[in-house]
Amino acid sequence: TPGISIYGGYSESNRAPTPAELGCAEPENPCLIESFLTDDPPLDQVVGRTAEIGLRGQGYYNGGRYTWGAGLFRTLASDDILPITNDTGRIYFVNAGDTLRQGVELQATYETRRWQVYGSYAFVDATLDKCSNPGEEGDCAFLFAGDRLPGIPRHRFKAGFEYWLTPKWKFGADMVAASKSPFFPNEVSAEEDLSAMLAGYTRVDLHTSYDITDNIQIYGLVKNLFNQKYGLYGTYFEADEVSEVDEELGGPGFNDPRTISPSMPFAAYGGVKVKF
Repeated sequence: TPGISIYGGYSESNRAPTPAELGCAEPENPCLIESFLTDDPPLDQVVGRTAEIGLRGQGYYNGGRYTWGAGLFRTLASDDILPITNDTGRIYFVNAGDTLRQGVELQATYETRRWQVYGSYAFVDATLDKCSNPGEEGDCAFLFAGDRLPGIPRHRFKAGFEYWLTPKWKFGADMVAASKSPFFPNEVSAEEDLSAMLAGYTRVDLHTSYDITDNIQIYGLVKNLFNQKYGLYGTYFEADEVSEVDEELGGPGFNDPRTISPSMPFAAYGGVKVKF
C-alpha cells in the first residue's frame, strides 16, 4: 500500500577464526593471556545463514513524518566457536556446534523541522542448537542444546531525541538499556542461578553541536551521564588458587570466582569538525 511495505531476505556469511581463538585452541596448552599466540590446531570457519521478514511503514502526522518497522529474524551459525574451560580452569576455543539466534526487532521514528525522536527494541533468543562434539555427559562447552549463549542479552532497548535550539545549534540525548546475560563460558545454569548472570544496565548519553559555518562545526559528547557502574564482560577465575596464596601471605582470600570487565565511567569530550 502507499504507506506500508513488506520485505524479506536470505543471506549467508562466514567468519574466520580470530588470532586469539586460533592461538587458544588446544585444551592441553590453553593460553594464560589471550594475546599470547602459539601454533594450535586449526579451527573451521563459522558459516551463518540468516532469514528475515517484516513490515515497514511511513507517513505524515501533525506536521511531521514518521517511520516504523517490525521484523522477525533467524540466524543459524554452523561450527560456531565457543570458549570451554579445561581441568585447570583455563579457557580454550573449539568449534562447539551450531548456534541459533532468533527474535524480533521493532523501531519507530518521528521528526519535524525542529526535533526528532526515535526508539527501538530487540528480543534475541540466542541458544546452542546442536552440539557437534559432545562430552561424556552429552554437554558441549558446558552447554546443552537449548541453553543460552553467554554474553548476549535477551532484551535491548534504545531511545533518544534531537532538538534544534536554533537553525545551527542542536542538542540531543540517547538512552541504551540491556537485560542480564550469562557469564562466559556459561558453565553453570544461569536460568537457575542469577549469580551467574552479568547484570543488566541503563546508560544515558548527551550530545550537542553548533555549526559556526557551513564547513566548521564544534561538538560536545557526554558518555554515561549518571556514572552508572556495570559490567561489559563477565567470566570466572581460579578463586581457590588465589585464596591459597593469600592465606599463605595472610590475606583474606577469595570466595567468589566471578570477574567483570567494568564499563567506561562518566566521560566528556569536545572537538571541532572541518569539512573541505
